[in-house]
Amino acid sequence: MNDLHAAFARFGPLQAQHEQDWQGPFPLPPVLARFYAQVGPLGREINAKVGHAGITLPGLEVWVPPLQRLWSYQAGYRWNGVDGEPIEDWPANWLVVADLGADPFILDMDDGRVLFARHGCGSWDVDTFADDLPTLMAALAAAGTVYLDAGDDLFNDDDDGGIRAEHQEAAVQAVARVLGDRLQAESFIETLQG
Repeated sequence: MNDLHAAFARFGPLQAQHEQDWQGPFPLPPVLARFYAQVGPLGREINAKVGHAGITLPGLEVWVPPLQRLWSYQAGYRWNGVDGEPIEDWPANWLVVADLGADPFILDMDDGRVLFARHGCGSWDVDTFADDLPTLMAALAAAGTVYLDAGDDLFNDDDDGGIRAEHQEAAVQAVARVLGDRLQAESFIETLQG
């Protein structure tokens, strides 16, 4: 995870975060404990009451919360954010670890896979998105680094305003180096761009 730390450091402030920052009712899964201790996505401080913002990956708009906010972040997935009642169709072994506009990246705590689902569909139709959390974060960091390096040239100037083809291709190549497969990398980027 040292490579992840270096990559994530370009996206915002990092700080080792330890299990005592976890507020959930069960032990923090070991893979998450390592990620937060070694990578530590903290982000800038919003204010003293709210705490830190977490990290948003450039060009992808995937948000990774700081550990102190990870449990409260389960509201709307694991339990109703208004009345606090559990959401019946949310499996107990799922933990949201990041999101793309409220579409959750879910750690399956039973087998370590990372799932992805679109919200607002009436039920959670999930697909395996990455084999494990380190792979997900490495692929996100690879694409985010390409998009960050593109700077003001990232987006087209036309009415579409999408990511320029050359940067899209560079992101696919970077993700393919992580995943070891170009088709999986294309699918990864296409899914993130909706």
